[in-house]
Amino acid sequence: MMKKILLVLGAAIALTSCREAGTAVQSHPSATGTADAKVLRFDTTFFKTSGARTYAHTYTGKMLVGQTKKVVVPVQINWTTVEQAGCPQVAAVQVYQLNGNDRRTSLMARAMRDAVCKPGPQPAGATQPAGSSPAYAGAAYLKLIGESREIHRTTSVTFTLNGLGYHDTLDGDSAATSTVQ
Repeated sequence: MMKKILLVLGAAIALTSCREAGTAVQSHPSATGTADAKVLRFDTTFFKTSGARTYAHTYTGKMLVGQTKKVVVPVQINWTTVEQAGCPQVAAVQVYQLNGNDRRTSLMARAMRDAVCKPGPQPAGATQPAGSSPAYAGAAYLKLIGESREIHRTTSVTFTLNGLGYHDTLDGDSAATSTVQ
């Protein structure tokens, strides 16, 4: 009887160790995979820009997921602005995860547009150039949600961008870049 119990217990331990080993191997992409793929995670158009002159803006940064142990999710945000309702407005937003084929992390986004023309910060962060009146713009608010299966954590960040080209920065940015096209 005791021999049977030990045999069943030993088999259960062996199966558990095999399952855990298989899980660890599956959670990491292979060295030949393309973990740096650019994958579209969110795309919205708030209004059509037919015939209007548009301005394209790009921001690339790193979102940190977790608190003590952190995982980096590289993010690219593209948005288009157009003159509408008396000030520059955010017309469309796209959010990309730059390591999109890495199954250990995922990125989701939601957006809400504020079409009210308010004094807004310029791309450099100042609300108005010295000696001039404030510039007005509409804004969009993104909620970015990053998830790491590796450390079992989810982090959400609210990210603001406006029609003038201003954008917030993500916490993980050491050298964030922004370009206007």
